[in-house]
Amino acid sequence: MRLVSLTLRNYRNYARLTIELQPQLNLFLGQNAQGKTNLLEAIAILALSASPRSRREADLIGPAAPEASVEAVVDGAGRRLELALKVAHGSERTVKTIRVDGVARRAVDLPGEVQATLFWPEDLNLVKGGPEHRRRFLNEMLVQVVKGYGRTLASYRRVLEQRNSLLKRIAGGLEGRGSLPVWDEELAALGSRLVEARAGAVSQLAPLAAANHGAIAAGEPLEIEYSGPPAPLGPALAASLEEDLRRGSTGVGPHRDDLSIRIAGSEARSFASQGQQRTAVVSLKLAESDLIEARCGERPILLLDDVLSELDAPRREALLARVGEGGQVVVTSVEAEPFPAALLERATVRCISGGRVEPCG
Repeated sequence: MRLVSLTLRNYRNYARLTIELQPQLNLFLGQNAQGKTNLLEAIAILALSASPRSRREADLIGPAAPEASVEAVVDGAGRRLELALKVAHGSERTVKTIRVDGVARRAVDLPGEVQATLFWPEDLNLVKGGPEHRRRFLNEMLVQVVKGYGRTLASYRRVLEQRNSLLKRIAGGLEGRGSLPVWDEELAALGSRLVEARAGAVSQLAPLAAANHGAIAAGEPLEIEYSGPPAPLGPALAASLEEDLRRGSTGVGPHRDDLSIRIAGSEARSFASQGQQRTAVVSLKLAESDLIEARCGERPILLLDDVLSELDAPRREALLARVGEGGQVVVTSVEAEPFPAALLERATVRCISGGRVEPCG
C-alpha cells in the first residue's frame, strides 16, 4: 500500500498543502505544534474515515473557510484510487462527504480501501489508560481487515443504546419487560460477531506482538490476552438482567471487554517503566501492521509520530531497523539526530513549520 500524493485544504493549521511521498521512508522534522501530528492524522482518516484524535469533526476545519478537505492518490492491491474526504459546517451539524474515484461512499464503508497503522504519543493509553482505549485499538484495526465489521459495530452501538433506554423505562415503571427479549436477541447476535472478530484477531496478534517486542527489547517477553464477555452472550444477558435494571445499563457484552498486556509476566500498566510501556505499544502497532499485511496481502502505510521519545539507544536502533525493512513509512520527529546516517540517506526528509512543508536546510 502506497500513498502517492496528499492534498489538504483548510485542514487544521494547513491552509493548503500538496505533497508527494516516496514509496519507502518519509521523514518530517519540526518543533511541537507546527503540524506534524495533523499531517499523520489526515492520512489516518483516509483509512478509518474518522479522526483517531478527535470526536468532533468540526475540530478538523481550519480558520480560513467553513470546510476542510483531504484528498489523496493511493496505489494498492494492483489499482490506483483517488480519495476525497470533506468536512463542512452545516446549518445544524457538521457534514462529512466521502468519494472514492468520484463515487460517493458512506463513512462506514470507507475503511478497507486504504490500510494504515498509526502510532502517536497518546497511544500510550493502550497501556496506561482504561479498557476503552484498547477496544478502540482493536476496532481501528478490524474495520480495515474484516468486511462488514464497521457496520456490525455501528449496529451494536445503536441496539445497545436502545436496550439501555428500555432498561431505564422498565426500572421507572414506564414500560413492561415484554419487549426486552427482542433487543436481547439482536444485541447477542451482533455482539457475538464482534467478540469472534476480536478474539480471532488477538490470537493472531499475540505472537506477532511478542516477536516485535522481543526484537526491540532484547528478548524481553510481551504477552497479550483478550478478555471478552461470557459465552454464549444471550444467556449472559438474561442472567445479568436484574443488575442491569438496577444500574440502568447493560453490564455484559463487547462494550465491556478488555485486552491484558503483560511484560515479563507483570501487568504493564502497573509495573512497567515509561520506556517499557512505550516499547510495548510500539510492538502492538507493528504487530497490527503485520496482521494487516497477513490478511490483506499488502503492508499498510506505517505512520509514526514522535516514536523515539523515551526509548534508550539500543531500543531506538532496533526499532529503526525494524521500520526500515519495507513498506511505506511516514515518520515525524523534532530532530534528525536520533536517525542513523544510512537511514537518512534513503529517506525523503522535509521540515514542517506553521503548517508549511518545505525541504530542510
